[in-house]
Amino acid sequence: MTTLDLEPQKTAIPKTVVKKPTRQAQLHKLLTRKSGVTIAQLQKSFGWQPHTARAAISAQRKAGCVVARTVTDKGSVYRIVAGQGDR
Repeated sequence: MTTLDLEPQKTAIPKTVVKKPTRQAQLHKLLTRKSGVTIAQLQKSFGWQPHTARAAISAQRKAGCVVARTVTDKGSVYRIVAGQGDR
């Protein structure tokens, strides 16, 4: 006597891989906002220390972006104004 396999066969469904934006890409997006970003906002967004946030901004400069710093009542505001590294 033969037993029949009555369960349907499962076919492998390819999973789509959604890549998370890198921290540098997220930082670039924050820096290109019209309002810019402060060190305190970067600390809160990424959980960074102040020196890490400043180093990440420096890395954007090294990538070819022109980052302007404006002193306001809420602290220094950084924003990308122009540059060949714009994405």
